[in-house]
Amino acid sequence: MRTLRFTICLGLVGAAQLIRPPGSEAQGSATLDTEIRSEMQAARIPSVAACIVEDEAVVWANAYGLADRERGTPASTDTSYMLASVSKLVVVTAVMQLAERGLLDIDEDINRYLPFPVTNPAFPSQRITMRMLLTHTSGLAGPQTDDELPGFYDWFPVDSAPVLYETVRDYLLPGGSAYVPPVWRDAAPGERELYSNLGVTLAAHVVEIVSGGDFNTYCRNHIFLPLEMPGTSYEFRDLGPATIASLYLENSSPIPHYSRRDYPGGQLKSSVGELARFLIAYMNGGEYRGRRILRENTIGEILSIHNPASGRCLIWKRTIGGWYGHSGGVNGATSYVEFHREDRVGLIVLSNVFIEEGSPLQAPVGRIYGLIREESNRYH
Repeated sequence: MRTLRFTICLGLVGAAQLIRPPGSEAQGSATLDTEIRSEMQAARIPSVAACIVEDEAVVWANAYGLADRERGTPASTDTSYMLASVSKLVVVTAVMQLAERGLLDIDEDINRYLPFPVTNPAFPSQRITMRMLLTHTSGLAGPQTDDELPGFYDWFPVDSAPVLYETVRDYLLPGGSAYVPPVWRDAAPGERELYSNLGVTLAAHVVEIVSGGDFNTYCRNHIFLPLEMPGTSYEFRDLGPATIASLYLENSSPIPHYSRRDYPGGQLKSSVGELARFLIAYMNGGEYRGRRILRENTIGEILSIHNPASGRCLIWKRTIGGWYGHSGGVNGATSYVEFHREDRVGLIVLSNVFIEEGSPLQAPVGRIYGLIREESNRYH
């Protein structure tokens, strides 16, 4: 259910925590920090945390502004932010881990794994596969707005969204309590790329069925803990409340933390310090400090382009210049992750506000993103 929103006065504090390994260069950092703070003040951004990784290390990291304006809490590189759609990178990782173990075939009909049949009524004889869900080509609606699928984006108190089984059953099955025909687009499975939060939610539910446990627990045991990410979770109960950034609308109004039905693809919480370990694993063929979460050939399959027009891989997208990344934006959060595969350099940008148009956080044209991308050029 949705909650009331309150307005506050804006105040930007330029608190910053800088982390560099011993002996690393600091040229240009003062100018970089000044420009980022200036952009934040102009756009009324409460806080930003960012880092740059090279090979197997964080070579630059910084945090600016306030993670919680009301309490005056400065942001740090240990502050947890909601990752919005960057969370989807964890979904594809979980799926491909199960595929490596022979428990799931991403080119098999998903009905092989589901306890109920899921088909597009307009194309009942055509199967839907996990690969289609991961490339957004299943034919499922986004939805783009809550009007398309009423109630799909409702807010619930933290850690209380309906379980994935209920969401999939209610929205995808004819006769389900929330089913509406527009849940399916007029596109045969595999025919057209249509970005779908509902499709990713379905993929996460398949992970639950195949693994025999809830999605967050699977990810914690098989992804986060092996990568030394104990402060990363989909659930607030796993995190220290004082370490989580508060959420704000672009008019500076604070909003409460919330849960949504599509949480696997949008509501992971992590810090730039911990998320960097996940990014390093992808940059290094699936391994971080001797701990492997995916085989190198699996990383290659994930990063293979399926749609040259959009650059879509399995969830990830390839952009100009050989960069692979994913962005995220939802009420109270903006996120961006990308890396250059050949040069083994990557970056992460997180914030606790989402600005719909003209955001300096938005890749590829946002000024804050551009400043951090420019800084990353020093490392490759």
